[in-house]
Amino acid sequence: MAKYILKRILLLIPTLLVVTIVTFALMRMMPGSAVDMILNKYQAMGFTVDRATVLAQLGMDKPFVQQYFTWLFDLLRGDFGDSLFQNQSVLELIAAKMPITLELSLFTLIIINVFSIPLGIITAARQDSIGDYSARLASIVLMAVPTFWIGTLVLIYPAKWWGYAPTITYVSIFDDFAENMKMFLVPAVLGAAGQIGMQMRVVRTSLLDVMRQDYVRTAWSKGIKERGVLYGHAFRNSLIPVVTLVGGSVASLVGGSVILENLFNIPGLGSCMVTALNNYDYPLVQGCVVILAVIVMLINLLVDVTYKWCDPRVTLE
Repeated sequence: MAKYILKRILLLIPTLLVVTIVTFALMRMMPGSAVDMILNKYQAMGFTVDRATVLAQLGMDKPFVQQYFTWLFDLLRGDFGDSLFQNQSVLELIAAKMPITLELSLFTLIIINVFSIPLGIITAARQDSIGDYSARLASIVLMAVPTFWIGTLVLIYPAKWWGYAPTITYVSIFDDFAENMKMFLVPAVLGAAGQIGMQMRVVRTSLLDVMRQDYVRTAWSKGIKERGVLYGHAFRNSLIPVVTLVGGSVASLVGGSVILENLFNIPGLGSCMVTALNNYDYPLVQGCVVILAVIVMLINLLVDVTYKWCDPRVTLE
């Protein structure tokens, strides 16, 4: 196990290298540049600044390859650079925004699993019943409806009909739990909706497949009660596809928080990245992408290790 984990960690290095190259290149290929933003800002303030001076200050007067390796070597020393427009270091900004994004992701993940796993077990145990058909139909609807569309409706119609709008002032969950939930509950439910439908179907399908195995039939023939068969024999062995999906969910929730955070004005890493992209804030965008890439890869590693716990027959090499 230790050898496998070390091997996977070493494989993260070339993957991260590719991420840095692609991110750095794509930021420079965007129409416009940070230099234009800075020059426009100075012009609006009534100052005249030479473009070559700004390029030199940003280090963008050097060849592309030299710029990349300068940034990469700084990154290896733990220096993510400073934001071009927010007068803070990139690490300080990420440290301030990341807990908010993680809170939203964790809350969403809890909602997903609290609903999808019990529903999947119930529909598998009551296969082809009215409840099974109803749950499967609801899951298809949840997966088909785009989150951003539902989110827009939730913002517009409650405000139009009842004068209700989600709070836009962030309050830490440790300071005031109720106020925090006013901001996070609705986006968390919306973010969980489609994933609940998908994960419920995966739990149901996987559990049905395991329940057709010989050892489960043997458990039935011994007269073990339904609860004992489901939870004692079948459920754990049906978890591998579910763990894969949950791991993917965590990665997508952390990395894909941009839509919900911007819709509901949540000051997390997703909204921070959108602002940074609009401002051509190269160091901030690059730093956010690298941190998110590390999180996603570590989650995937954790998922692979969890396979061994779910099914001892799995060999990690």
